[in-house]
Amino acid sequence: MNTAYFYLTPQGEKLAARLSAGHPGDLYGKEHFKDNLREAFSRYDNLVCIMATGIVVRILAPLIVHKTSDPAVVVLDQEGRHAISLLSGHLGGANDLAREMAWLSGGDPVITTATDVAGIISFDSFAKAHNMAIENIGQLKKISGALLEGKKVRVITDYQFEDFQGQPLILQPLSANFREKVSSADSQEETDNCPIVVIDEGFHLAGDLNQPVLYLRPRTICAGIGCKKNMDGASIEAALLQTLKEEGLSPLSLRCISTIPLKAEEPGIISTANHLNLPVTIIDTDDIERLDIASLGIATSDFVAANTGVLSVSTASSYLASGKGKILRDKAKYKGITIALSKADINF
Repeated sequence: MNTAYFYLTPQGEKLAARLSAGHPGDLYGKEHFKDNLREAFSRYDNLVCIMATGIVVRILAPLIVHKTSDPAVVVLDQEGRHAISLLSGHLGGANDLAREMAWLSGGDPVITTATDVAGIISFDSFAKAHNMAIENIGQLKKISGALLEGKKVRVITDYQFEDFQGQPLILQPLSANFREKVSSADSQEETDNCPIVVIDEGFHLAGDLNQPVLYLRPRTICAGIGCKKNMDGASIEAALLQTLKEEGLSPLSLRCISTIPLKAEEPGIISTANHLNLPVTIIDTDDIERLDIASLGIATSDFVAANTGVLSVSTASSYLASGKGKILRDKAKYKGITIALSKADINF
């Protein structure tokens, strides 16, 4: 997360230097201030402005797009008495940044988001803290609104979180039996009329529900990819998405794409990762050779071994990228492409 500090006075400069000593970032002064701040809006994750709030609002207002993409903006007075979370408090992390800046300056954080003030869980902050993607962010305000009105929210998940302690939530596990039931026409009766939050890599409630449903997708799925040389990215991405669909997994739950060094520069793999905004993890072939392929039940190929030096590319890569988690799909074969999926064992 990169941070930029902006100041307009000598006292503001001293505070910026003090803050950046504890939270490193780039410092910008009065010269070309407006242009630099506008440019920084799209270049930095965090903007800390030591000046009047009105100045920041007037400059940045035309640049604001959406809370899913705007940077965190925090404003401090030059004495550091108050650190105001101005923009992107939850998803952007401005609320936490304001708290950090206040701690560094010796001042007080100013947080105005309703859930924080009320001490109620905010599922956008929750998702960010636990590396989850929000599938349908438009439902978020309905869930938060229900909690602020004193209503309970049903959370359907197999995961356990300390964040839920003391919160007005009804917790329900996603057992195999439950998955079958809520996927039927009786799903509304099964879940009552509470607003619902589903935390799972792919599960969807079936049917038309009267209550709002928010889907959070934990990023736990590591995809392993093997392919012929110069395979195009569109074909690789289509194969990956098809495999996820067959396994009932959301693309939003992808954690990384993995492969072996021989395929590290494959343009199709790189373009797929870039398009899906995923990191590429390169698995050392020595690590693959140390695996007990037979006991893991991984399908092998003499052809693959002859061309790559290892018995498995996609499945072994996904398994190791997941931290030796759970293999969900051994290699799925497409024309010139193999895809495998493994789930990292994440302790939330």
